[in-house]
Formats: sequence, C-alpha cells, structure tokens
Amino acid sequence: MKKATRGRSEEKRQQIIAAASHLFTEQGYLSTSMDQVAEAAGVSKQTVYSHFGTKDDLFRFCVEDRCIANAMHEGVFNDDAPLREVLIHFAQHFQELIQSREAIQLCRLCATNAELHPEISQMFFAAGPARVEETLQGFLARKTQQGQLECDNIAMAAEQLLSLFKTHDHFKAMIGLPTENSAEQLQHYLERSVDMFLGFYGNTQ
Repeated sequence: MKKATRGRSEEKRQQIIAAASHLFTEQGYLSTSMDQVAEAAGVSKQTVYSHFGTKDDLFRFCVEDRCIANAMHEGVFNDDAPLREVLIHFAQHFQELIQSREAIQLCRLCATNAELHPEISQMFFAAGPARVEETLQGFLARKTQQGQLECDNIAMAAEQLLSLFKTHDHFKAMIGLPTENSAEQLQHYLERSVDMFLGFYGNTQ
C-alpha cells in the first residue's frame, strides 16, 4: 500500500512539473498562478502546495528538472571515459538544452521582465546556468587534480568552454531567426571547440 501511495504521489508530482513547465514557458512566470497549475495538472491546489511550497520553488524546480532531463548534471561526466569523449558528450547535451524551445522561451521571458522583475532572472540563472557551470567546474577541477588538465583558474576555464559551445545559431534562435547549421556541421563545430579547449588546457606531457 505504501509503495502504491508513493507511486501515485510521484505521478502527481510529475504531472505538476509538466503542467507548470508548459505554463511558465507559454505565458510567463508572472501570468501563471498556482490555481492554473493545479487545474492543468488535474490536481488540487493543496496538492501543488504540498509538493512545492511556493510558486518560486516550483519555478526553480522546473528549470532544474529541465537541466536534469538534458543530462546536465554530474552523471554526464564519466570519469572513466577519455576526456575528449566526455567533453564532446557534454557539449552535445548542452546544445540540446540551450537550443530547446523551453530554454529559449524562458530566456526571452527573463529578458522581457528584467527591468521590473529581476528576481525572475535571478531564479532562472541560479537554477539553470549557474548549476550547469558549477557541475562543469567540478569535473574540470577533478581532471586538473588528476593531471589531465592544467587549469589555474577553473571558473574561467569553465566559462570559456561554455562560451565556445554557444554558436551563432543560438543567438539567432534567441531573436527568432531560423538556424542554419546542419547536425553534421554542429557536431564538427563542437568537436573543434573541444579540441581548441584541450589544445590550451590539456596536459600534453
């Protein structure tokens, strides 16, 4: 009985996350209410609040959940695999994340509300980009300790690598223009970016 209860509880939680993510993306943070989330998820408002104490908590979790869904967490960094292979794998998932419709819409939402409601951008940045960069920093630090990289400034190295992965197609998507690169061109770009990074920071001794 307890397992069945936990199963139903988790199912409702996922319904809430899916409904909230859709509403936040489509109509924005300010225009989305917990009542609307409850109605869209097919649960009571009390159930929403029992899983997520506030709308802020729910928004942050939706952003974090999106990062996890795109494998932007510690699990994507296999310490036993070749370094170049891991970084290319990370680059692919990072591209999928930042080019996703949800991510583009959330970035636009933040920009639209930046002047009057900077707290929305702060929540988004802390739950998404900052978490991704922190995870990448942890991996680069381990590889530096193991002697595979020579990074005297881990934070800067992580920022540089993420910047390399943001193609002009990402900027074009942000302003509503169609992208140009094919899957093969994007893969080639990401591989060359990783090689550029390793060419500077890799330990060749």
